[in-house]
Amino acid sequence: MFCTEVSNNWKTEEIEMKNIKLKSVLLPIALAISPTFLAHAAEADTQNQIDALQRRLAELESEDKKEQARKENYGVTVYGSFRPALTYSDFGNDESSTDVTDFFSRIGFKGDIKVNESITAFYQGEWDIDVEADADFGDARLGFVGLEGDFGRVALGKQWSPHYNIVAEATDIFNNRSSPFGYDEASPFRTNQMVTYSYSNGGFKLDAGLQFNGDAENSAGGDNSQANNTEQVDSGSIGVSYSFGDFYLGASYLDQQLDVDDERDFRAVAGSWKVSKDFYVAVTYQDIERTMGTNTYDQSSFDIAASYSLSKNYTFKTSYFDWDGDGQGRTFDGYNLTLENQLNDSVKVFVEYLTRDIEGGEQQKHVSVGMRYDFEGLF
Repeated sequence: MFCTEVSNNWKTEEIEMKNIKLKSVLLPIALAISPTFLAHAAEADTQNQIDALQRRLAELESEDKKEQARKENYGVTVYGSFRPALTYSDFGNDESSTDVTDFFSRIGFKGDIKVNESITAFYQGEWDIDVEADADFGDARLGFVGLEGDFGRVALGKQWSPHYNIVAEATDIFNNRSSPFGYDEASPFRTNQMVTYSYSNGGFKLDAGLQFNGDAENSAGGDNSQANNTEQVDSGSIGVSYSFGDFYLGASYLDQQLDVDDERDFRAVAGSWKVSKDFYVAVTYQDIERTMGTNTYDQSSFDIAASYSLSKNYTFKTSYFDWDGDGQGRTFDGYNLTLENQLNDSVKVFVEYLTRDIEGGEQQKHVSVGMRYDFEGLF
């Protein structure tokens, strides 16, 4: 029995010794392995985080590309220009007024999309905002759609008149709604129900248009269209221009069939010169033959406008204008003086003095202090 007990004790001690030896072997191994294991675990976790971040960045990039493609293909550019003013008017007959006026505030949208590699479709809509009344949306200023490619540009709808584009845009540099002041008396700005074609190559440009069954109320410029007292206007115009360096030359022909026995033929020329980075001058002249029944009137308009940058923010503008109605309507001449302060890219304030001497009538004077806020953004 004693031998058995001794034997058991010996076996127990032997087992404990083996355990101690095993621990002494495994412990260094464990200590050696643990940092490597932990490092691998941490590395794996970091890699998972990096992979997740890269997947998210890829998703955001894909969404950004889709949004960019949407804007390029279907994005709409919304734009506008608010142009209110406070105007004092002296009509020269012991009558005067002070009113909040509006110099053609407007809001619109436009866009284009590539139809294929060589053709782009485009559209534009624009409306008056009558700031001087109830700030209501007024008449449509523009509304057209068209195609453009190597062949040129074709559009249908209410658009800027090709005649205006060629000969009047050069002198239309003022805030006033009647600018250019001589041209405005009887000439078109935007024309409805029109098909236009234009082609440009280098400095050369061809601009033509046909108006079908037009409405005189919306075809003439300024506020004188209703004075024509006509129901329909059919017109056709063609003009060419050439820009070379700091010079511009343009010529245009326009025929307006105001009524069965009322027709006007316009022959017009224009030119401009960017004398220096600060000084600009432009001229527009029109010879107009109006036939009313058996009577013919030789009318004409003349505008000369100049602009000079006084500093980075201040610009001085002036013009002289003349309209000869040849006994049909009024005849007048006058001048405009304007000082503008460009506060930033979107906002400017201005003060303007406009005088008009009417033949056989009174001298009218207007002083306006106004603000112009332009904006444009892609949505």
